[in-house]
Amino acid sequence: MKEFIKKIAPRFKSWALWVSLFALAVFCVKEFLGMDISETVDGFMNVLLPVLVAFGIVNNPTDRMGI
Repeated sequence: MKEFIKKIAPRFKSWALWVSLFALAVFCVKEFLGMDISETVDGFMNVLLPVLVAFGIVNNPTDRMGI
């Protein structure tokens, strides 16, 4: 268990992880609670939030080279 924690600890320091978690939370609130601000903002959020979540999933904060 300690080895697992050592492996994931650097990921919690990544800004991309926190952005993707925030985007996922906003997306879930928007979808499940039916929150609508305006049609333009709603369409923008439908595109941007899943992209931010996907970016956080594919981002590897342990890879310093960026390859």
